[in-house]
Amino acid sequence: MNEVSKKGYQCKSPILFLTFNRLDTVKQTLPQILKTNPSRIYLASDGARVGKKDSNNELESDKVARVREYMLHTINNQCEVKTRFLDSNHGCKMGVSSAISWFFDNEEQGIIIEDDCLPNLSFFRFCDELLETYKEMKNILLIAGWSGLDILPKTKHRMKEDYFFSKYAHIWGWASWANRWARYEREIKDFELYFQKMRFCNHRERKYWYRIFSKYIANEIDTWDYPLTYTSWKYNMISIQPKNSMIRNIGFNRDDATHTKDESIFATLPNYELKFPLVAPSQISVDEKIDKAIFEGVFNGRQQYVLRLINKIATKFIGKKIFWH
Repeated sequence: MNEVSKKGYQCKSPILFLTFNRLDTVKQTLPQILKTNPSRIYLASDGARVGKKDSNNELESDKVARVREYMLHTINNQCEVKTRFLDSNHGCKMGVSSAISWFFDNEEQGIIIEDDCLPNLSFFRFCDELLETYKEMKNILLIAGWSGLDILPKTKHRMKEDYFFSKYAHIWGWASWANRWARYEREIKDFELYFQKMRFCNHRERKYWYRIFSKYIANEIDTWDYPLTYTSWKYNMISIQPKNSMIRNIGFNRDDATHTKDESIFATLPNYELKFPLVAPSQISVDEKIDKAIFEGVFNGRQQYVLRLINKIATKFIGKKIFWH
């Protein structure tokens, strides 16, 4: 029997749970975390924006307070709890990155879950095992619970292992080590120098990331994860991705979302309970063909361009999109 499916499986790793003002997503994700009987959970909650109200004229401060109250009431001494409840709003860039730093100031390794990233139970054992397996391999940045290979069926079908190595670091449910996070550079420095040394599959990929990083440097994007990607590439680090995703993003198509307001094909992808023991890759190396397919399918590659073009034409002539991306 799969050990994860047994009643009483205990997640060995401490968990950081990142929240803000969405009680409905927290009510789905936190109980799922607690099913794994973690010994320690870190609750990080950004502060409300002063005077901010939603479409129902509800103060954001009240929504944040309800999330915090629910979390503490739901955990109710089931495990050790540490809290970082901010009085003021730090935003996505500072709020999330500083919470992760707080977590790794207290732990050598652990799992990070945002409230809209709903994991299945096998995700926790996947992280537990690989955190130990690759603990001493400092060129590995993180372990992702999501990969998006279901939109790349040919690539996925060819893969025999349960996970693979990639230059891309997905953060919809992930795990890492304090000594890897210590390299994180919130502010991108020496951009022109290091970017020129980075390897890309083609000019389109290079152009895409040059535009993304340039916007971040110009403070046009408030996020914490693009600097993580930059840090990974600057120091020639790689990440682990699962063949079968174990995370479902429940934060799409919402007015209160930060970066996922629209519908997306990624929101409808299945997740899978993994079977153990895991089948590991025979060597620790990146398959550039897979990374190229990931760029084309997940980021701003040819496939995404075609979908946007079709949607643009469809919206003009029939008044609605055909594909969600």
